[in-house]
Amino acid sequence: MVPTISIFPLSEKRATRLKNSNHAHRDYFIHNIKLKMVLRYGQIVLPKGELCLSNVLQTGQAFRWVLNESEDRYATSMKVGNDNKYSIVVLRQPEDHILEFASLNESCEITKLKDHLIKYFRLDIPLQELHYSDWQKRDSRFEEITPHGMRMLGQEPWETLVSFICSSNNNISRITKMCSNLCVHYGNKIGTMDSLDFYSFPTSDELVKRASETQLREIGFGYRAKFIIETAKKMAQDKRDAGFESDTGFLEDLNSKLTYEQMREHLMSYQGIGPKVADCVCLMGLRMDQVVPVDVHVGRIAKRDYKFQTKKEQLKNLAERYKDLPITRKKINLELDAIRLMFLELWGPRAGWAQGILFTNEVGKTSGATSTGEIKKRKLIKLEETEKKQDGIQENSEKRMVEIKATSS
Repeated sequence: MVPTISIFPLSEKRATRLKNSNHAHRDYFIHNIKLKMVLRYGQIVLPKGELCLSNVLQTGQAFRWVLNESEDRYATSMKVGNDNKYSIVVLRQPEDHILEFASLNESCEITKLKDHLIKYFRLDIPLQELHYSDWQKRDSRFEEITPHGMRMLGQEPWETLVSFICSSNNNISRITKMCSNLCVHYGNKIGTMDSLDFYSFPTSDELVKRASETQLREIGFGYRAKFIIETAKKMAQDKRDAGFESDTGFLEDLNSKLTYEQMREHLMSYQGIGPKVADCVCLMGLRMDQVVPVDVHVGRIAKRDYKFQTKKEQLKNLAERYKDLPITRKKINLELDAIRLMFLELWGPRAGWAQGILFTNEVGKTSGATSTGEIKKRKLIKLEETEKKQDGIQENSEKRMVEIKATSS
């Protein structure tokens, strides 16, 4: 099912009704009056089966969403639209079919924020349609595995690149702390919400000017400190040479000109980036939906559930295929690359999404920052199936695709 998009701010009348309707909403409005904080919500109407915030925002894709447990809402700082201005963005799901969104003190226009979130959450792609009408036909395991509202994000490539350098031999909790430290120490303060300061994610230029390897080691980056500093220096030079001021603008322009293998080769030219990290950037930052990052979890799934076995002839062919890509040839693990190609052939053009669902179900938990300053682990939310596969699902999906495009224009 593709979501139906509607957009309207909460009126004063509706806000008053919500204020008086239950304890949670009453606390919410009183809290905001005390802090003189304005949150004017718009809505996107879609089922949790298409997007479950709890199963997306803190499961190893993005690392800067902060959960306010008492208000049951998420917040982060992000660039909205094509300019470089950051806003503090707030999300919540008060009902099973409602996603509400706002920017703190209305720092960005609500329709612009809606359009940005449609792109960020990739809402033009029908998750449940993929599950029932594509993956289940390709792979019988998806008859037993449900997406539970887990979908791929379309994040800013530069932030994705640096975040996944931090992911090397690491867990979600520590990556979250590292990304927070980068922003607090080297980003720019955007504002305060729930007694928590929010910062921008530092650009390559800001890291070059403000950070050092020694400082990064002191705040917990370990051996990754050198990788981040050297990557920032190279990125700053690369984008200037190409005539760009923006890290993300440079990466997106490069991506528009290169094949997947060429783009992966370029990404691996930065220190601390191997095939898995490069593939994460391709999938979650550059929207290459076919790319399957292979880590220890995915490798285990391939051998345990799909009986993957290395074929010498395939490895020989892969080595020949990469002969003109020196960095790939040096860094690639041919067996893991063969696993990537096996899943691509099995799952098709959205193979990266299918991998994400298997990965999330395999790990079975989320981990992320809270507004109290703690990082907490939670179990994956198991959603009840709200839609069954049926003959008319494709027709309905196409109809909704037209509707979402019309309402987001």
